[in-house]
Amino acid sequence: MELNNFSWTKFALVLGITLLVGIGEYAVAYQFNDGKITQKVIGAIFLGMALPSLLIGGVMRIFKPTLQRYFAITIAICVATGLFLILT
Repeated sequence: MELNNFSWTKFALVLGITLLVGIGEYAVAYQFNDGKITQKVIGAIFLGMALPSLLIGGVMRIFKPTLQRYFAITIAICVATGLFLILT
């Protein structure tokens, strides 16, 4: 897999999709926790943001393997951030 044709536009679009999922998860967590958002809840939201990227990236690997790397980068960022927030 070559990285010399990396597209920042495609990466920004994948991050935008992930951000929209995170906003939705935040709204649901806010409603169900009566407005109490802790660091661990934010960490769980980041872990939840990785799930759609995992599913979409898995399907993308079948049809367009070059696009799957953007989802993989997003998964790594979300999981690392989520685990850091939960474990600290």
